[in-house]
Amino acid sequence: MAQSISGTITNEKNEPVPFVNIFVQQLNSGTSTDDQGKYFLRLDPGIYDIVLSSIGYESQIVKVSIGDKPTIRNYQLASATQELEQVIIKASRRDPAYEIIQKAIEHRDDFFTQITSFRANVYTKATELMDIQPKEKKSKVDVTVEFNGPEGIDDPFDKPTTDDKFKNINMVEIKSTLSYEAPEKYKEERTGYKLYGTKAGLYLPNFSETDFNFYQNLVEMKNLGSSPIISPLSRTSILTYKFKLEETTKQNGIAVHKIRVTPRKSSNSTFEGHIYINDSIWNINKLELTIEKGGLKLYDELTIKLDYNQLADGTWIPYRLEFDYFTKEGRRKSFEGNTLIFYKDFEKNVQFPPKYFNNEVAVTTAEAYKRDSSYWNLERPEPLTIDEKKVISYRDSIELALNDKDYLDSIEARYNKITLGEIIYDGVGWRNTEKKRDLYFGSLLSTIEFEVIGGWRIGPHTSLFKRWESGRLLYTFGHVNIGLKNEDLQWGNSTFFRYNPYYLGDVRLYFGRSFYSVNSFDAYLNQLRISNYILHDHVGLWTRRELFNGFYVSAEAKYSQRQSVEDYDRTTVINEIIDENDPLSFEDYEALITETRISYTPMQKYMREPNRKIVLGSKFPTFSVGHKKGWPGPLSSDVDFDFLDFSIDQDIILGVFGNSKYKAQVGKFVNTKKLEFIDLKRFRQSDPYLYSDPLNSFQLLDTALNATDYYLEFHHIHHFNGALINNIPLIKKLRFNVVAGVGAMWIKQSDYLHREVFAGVERVFKLGARRRLRIGIYGVAADSNKTPFDKDFKISFDIIDTWKKNWSY
Repeated sequence: MAQSISGTITNEKNEPVPFVNIFVQQLNSGTSTDDQGKYFLRLDPGIYDIVLSSIGYESQIVKVSIGDKPTIRNYQLASATQELEQVIIKASRRDPAYEIIQKAIEHRDDFFTQITSFRANVYTKATELMDIQPKEKKSKVDVTVEFNGPEGIDDPFDKPTTDDKFKNINMVEIKSTLSYEAPEKYKEERTGYKLYGTKAGLYLPNFSETDFNFYQNLVEMKNLGSSPIISPLSRTSILTYKFKLEETTKQNGIAVHKIRVTPRKSSNSTFEGHIYINDSIWNINKLELTIEKGGLKLYDELTIKLDYNQLADGTWIPYRLEFDYFTKEGRRKSFEGNTLIFYKDFEKNVQFPPKYFNNEVAVTTAEAYKRDSSYWNLERPEPLTIDEKKVISYRDSIELALNDKDYLDSIEARYNKITLGEIIYDGVGWRNTEKKRDLYFGSLLSTIEFEVIGGWRIGPHTSLFKRWESGRLLYTFGHVNIGLKNEDLQWGNSTFFRYNPYYLGDVRLYFGRSFYSVNSFDAYLNQLRISNYILHDHVGLWTRRELFNGFYVSAEAKYSQRQSVEDYDRTTVINEIIDENDPLSFEDYEALITETRISYTPMQKYMREPNRKIVLGSKFPTFSVGHKKGWPGPLSSDVDFDFLDFSIDQDIILGVFGNSKYKAQVGKFVNTKKLEFIDLKRFRQSDPYLYSDPLNSFQLLDTALNATDYYLEFHHIHHFNGALINNIPLIKKLRFNVVAGVGAMWIKQSDYLHREVFAGVERVFKLGARRRLRIGIYGVAADSNKTPFDKDFKISFDIIDTWKKNWSY
C-alpha cells in the first residue's frame, strides 16, 4: 500500500526554496515544491534515489527508505558555485531552445516597460458559430436549424435555404480609439458598433481583459480563467515547461526561432503551444498558446494568438490579438468562436492632459450605432471571409425585415394569436412591437399555488412590460387568488419604473394582502413552519439612485397591518410531516417603517453607453451604512425603534494564490421603545447537510438567533484556484479546487460568541455550452461559549453567472 513522503526544502539561511524539482530515479517521475518550499509524494514501500535540483543551487541525490508509515524528510540545498549561465548552457545541449528562452528571459526587462503611453485605433471583430448535428435517422428528413435572431422575433423565412447555417452565426464589429498610460490607466472611445444577430455568446473584452504581458512571470486571465497562467518567459519557466526548437526562419532579415512549449505537468496554470523569439534581439515575435478547460471558466478550450510588429524607431508592439475558443453542449451541439483585435495608427509616448484618465474606462458614442457598410469597408484591416460576408447579408436582410411595418404586423398577429396550448401551459401575451409594449396573462396551470398556511390557492396573474428608446422601462405585475381551504382572498401588485438608466434611477410601488415570512432568510426547513408566518396588508414605496460614481442611495417606506394567523385553518401535508402547527400569537397592530441605505465604492470603473452605464467593479472595498426607523403615531403606527448598521465587503485577487472575499458588519438598535419580535435583527439557522452562502450566513449555527443590542459579524472565503493541488500527481487531474474560510459572530445582549472554520474541495461541471455548475463538499468545525464543539460535512451547489462571468461566492 502506498505511503507518503513530505517535507520542506530550504537554503543555507533556512529560507524555503520554491519550485524545486524532486525527481525519483527509479520511477522516472516526481513533483516540485510549492511557493512555501513544501512537497508531497506517494510511493510504494521500498528504497528510492531522489534527485533534488533547482536553478542557482547544487543538485543533491538522497536515498530514502519508504516503509508502512508516512515519512517526513526536510532537506537543505547549497548555493551553486557555478554561474547560472553555465547551468543553462548545460541544458542547451539537450535542445537549443533552452538557451534561446534564457536569452529572452534575460532581456525581458528591456521590453516590459518599453512603452509608457500610447494611442491607437482599434478594430474588434467577434464571431461565433453554433453547429447542430442532425440526429441519425433511417429516412431522409428536412433539418431546420434553430433561429437565433432577436429575442421574441420568429424566423422571417418560411422555407429553408442552402445557407441555413448562417442563421446560427452571430457577429459584431467595433471601431474604437484606445488611449493608454502605464501601468494601468486606459480609456476606450467606441465610435463604430455593428451587431449582426445576438452578442450573448460572443467574447467582447475591454482593454484591461486583453492587456496580456508575457514578459511578466504571470499572465492575468481576467474573466477567462480561474487563476493567472505562468508565462513561458517567467524566470522559473524552465521548471514549468519543456522547450523544443522546431525551426528557424528569416523574417525581414531577422532569424525567428519557433519553439514548442509543453507543460512538464498539466495544470490550471500552464499554456501549451508555440512562442516565436527574434534572434539577437531576444524578444517575442509572436505566440500561439492554448489553455484547456481545467483553467477556463466558460470554454472547453481557448487559444491566444498574439503578433508583434516593429515600429520605425525599433520599438516592438503587439498589433494583432486573436482568440479562438470552443465549447460543446451535449453530443450534437457545439460553439466555435473567434475574436480578433487589431491595433493600427499606433502613436507612442503621448502626453495626455491632467485628469484625462478617470474611472470611465470606455464610452460608446450615439453615432457608433449608425455606421453604414461603406464605413466598415474602410475600417476593416483584413477582408471578411466568404462566410462572414454571407452572415452580414443574411443578418441585414433580417434587420430590413424587422423595420418593415407590414412584416412587424404579421409577426404581431402570429404572436398575438391565442392557442389552446398557450391557455393551458404557456400563458397568453399581446405585443405591440412599435410601442415596445407587452401584456401577459398567466396560463391555467400557473393559477395554482401552494402556501404553508392553508395549502392550495387558485387565482390569475398578469404583467405589463414597456420599454422606451431612451432606455427607460416599466414593469408591473399583479395577482389575485383565493384559498381553497379558508376561502380567503389575497392580492398584490408591484410596479417597477427605471426613470434614469444611466444612474440606475429606480422606483418601485407595491401593495397587497398576503402571508409574510418573518425570517425569509432562515433555514429551509424553518421556512416550512407555520410559526414563521403572519398575515399583513401592506403598501410600500422604494427608490434608488447613484448620485455620483460609486455612491448609491436607496430609501424605502412601508406601512403594514400585521395580523396573526391563529384564526386560519393551517393544516397541510407539510406541517403534518414536520409536526408543527403553532402560529405566532400576538395582538394585531400597525407598523410604519422607513429604511435608508448609503453605499460607496471608491474608484469604481465603468463603461458608458448612450443611455446606460455598465459597472466594471473596483479594487477597493464597498462601504455601506443603513438606518431603519419604526415611526410611532403616523397612520396609527404602534412601533418605535431605530436600528443602525455598517458593513464593508471586498473581492481581492491574489494572482497565483487565488482570490478572497470578505464581509464584515456591525449593528445596534439605538432605540427599542417599542420593538416588536418581527423587527429584530436575525441570524439564520444553518441547514442540515446544505452549505449556504458563506458571506451572509454560518454553516453550524444550531438555532436561529436575534439581537437588539450590539452585534459583530465577519465572513471570509478563499478559493485557492489550484494553488495547493496543482503539483500533486493524479489529484490535479480530478480538477478539484481547494477552498477554505472562517466565520465569527458576537451578540452582546446574550454574550454569545460563535466561531467556525471550513475547508473543502469544489469541482465545476458543464450544464451546457456556457452554463457551469459548481459542486462543493466541505468539512466544517465550530464552537461557541454557549454550545460544545461541533463538526459536520456540507455540500453546496452554485451556478455561474454568465453575465458577470463569476460565481455567487
